[in-house]
Amino acid sequence: MNRYGWMDMKIKLVLVAMFLLFHPSTIFPQVAARQDLAQPVPRSRVIVFVHGLHGSRESWRASNGTYWPDLIRTDPHFAYSDVEVAEYPTPASNGRQSSVQLAEILWTHLRQDHVWEHREVVFVAHSLGGILVEEMLLRHPAEAVRVRFIVSYGTPHEGSTIARIASIYDKDPLLNDLSDAGDNAFLSQLEHNWRGHDSVNGIHRFCAFESEDTRPENGVGRYLKTHARVVGYFSATYGCDVTTPPQEIHADHLNMVRPLNRTSSAYDFFYRVYRDNPILEEQVVTRDNVIAGLEAGCGRSNANPDLQVPIALDSAMHEKVITAAASLIDAVDLRDVNPNPPIVTKVDPDGVAHVQYGFSGPTRKLFVCLGSAHASLKVQFYIDRQVPIREPQN
Repeated sequence: MNRYGWMDMKIKLVLVAMFLLFHPSTIFPQVAARQDLAQPVPRSRVIVFVHGLHGSRESWRASNGTYWPDLIRTDPHFAYSDVEVAEYPTPASNGRQSSVQLAEILWTHLRQDHVWEHREVVFVAHSLGGILVEEMLLRHPAEAVRVRFIVSYGTPHEGSTIARIASIYDKDPLLNDLSDAGDNAFLSQLEHNWRGHDSVNGIHRFCAFESEDTRPENGVGRYLKTHARVVGYFSATYGCDVTTPPQEIHADHLNMVRPLNRTSSAYDFFYRVYRDNPILEEQVVTRDNVIAGLEAGCGRSNANPDLQVPIALDSAMHEKVITAAASLIDAVDLRDVNPNPPIVTKVDPDGVAHVQYGFSGPTRKLFVCLGSAHASLKVQFYIDRQVPIREPQN
């Protein structure tokens, strides 16, 4: 090989080396595969745990070390759901942030953790956590549409007597927000807004309440000298779905969200709610309605600027019509079809399509009328439906 041949060979080797340096996946495809696996694909649903006042990520851990979020992560009944444990700042005393401020912090954290990338979001909320979740969803309707339901444990929808008493000694604004004082405008306005906003008032709210008093040395109970119920029955269950009875939890306010195992009432209640509200998969199906027997005699026309054609919808599948299209089929001897094809001018929410169509019959030939024109009108509906996905039950 001459001198120029060696030089050409060296240049090719250098180019190949540079290619491999910047494209390792071409020679090591298993490395690229591992990198892809490092980006987990969100499951259809995410279960978000939101702790209460003076709580933390450890608020869900029982005395035997069992951690509720981990119980769900390893339970095949929740195989299609991710689990997120949220946290927000709430110091043990003299905090400075209001519920509105913390709701915004919570939303930001959930966005950073990619919670809103899931198709469905459900919340397990303890005490103040339930209030923050509602406030957050009211402020962010784009995310609220993803939320199927909230399960609240000891959330003081009508306030707490202990919070009112504690606010005398502790100037944390959260205690005023949670007070059961008659002039608590925050909680009243929150419930009023919830019921008045279409973006949230379709979200199911299921509730559990504590049936044991909290000892004086625990949580906000330290402001009292006796055992006391932190959140009463009526406050914990106000505004919740009436189709599912409130769940009694045989524990105090703190321990009600610390199930010892999967047979504990707190865990079982959430499981039953989850099972009864399965993940919904979006599907688009087509369904036709054919109006037969349209006819136009010789020299005559058949037209309708607003023929109303209905289609049956299954409310259990939350079916709704996306759009519809019309056409004339089985046509014989049609003339002057106008518009061509027929036009669907609008579709009502109840699934009725408004169709404009028109055509003429045959003309006379040598003063003789030869038959008539006839056709059928087919309206094809494109329907969005939500099909429940059942997770393993054993």
